[in-house]
Amino acid sequence: MRYKSCFIFYILISFISFPVMAQKMFYSGYVVTNNNDTLYGKIPYDIGTNNNYHIVDLKDPHGYVKKFNVWQIKMYCMNNEFYFTKKCERGEMQHRKDLVFMHLIQQGEVKLYEYEFARKIGASRSYEEGGLTPEGERDYYAEKAGGELIYFPRLTYKKVLREFIREKPECVALIDAKDFEYKSIPELIKCYNSK
Repeated sequence: MRYKSCFIFYILISFISFPVMAQKMFYSGYVVTNNNDTLYGKIPYDIGTNNNYHIVDLKDPHGYVKKFNVWQIKMYCMNNEFYFTKKCERGEMQHRKDLVFMHLIQQGEVKLYEYEFARKIGASRSYEEGGLTPEGERDYYAEKAGGELIYFPRLTYKKVLREFIREKPECVALIDAKDFEYKSIPELIKCYNSK
């Protein structure tokens, strides 16, 4: 009877821990250090933990894992998507001196970056625990040729966008459309880069 109880307990633990293990996905990629060294390997994407926006793990071909944080590398590439070390405007990043990895989602005259984050609610360690959608929330940042990073705050994003793209009136007209929302910023920057 005792062995049967242990076996049932083992099965139960296996089923409980399986979804956690299933969330880890590995992608081919590389990191570029501050010394311009490029290191190749596999990068895990951990849903609901660090989201690879503050710390990146790189597993080499021998299975050794090295952790890199925002102070150690300029950028990383995972699954052919690029993430660069940038300064974030959100106050919750103070302990990292506001540095995060931002996803480059558009290139051109203006580069558009997104910073995806999961708001922590209490002791939540995943999107689901915190009652959030798996995508988390996104902030958008744009960078013109000079290198200045412009943040689009959620409350005043239309005002900041109008000023940012004022020299292209056909794109400014998109902001005045009734259905223009914060999540429409990528389409607006696409318009700007195509004119």
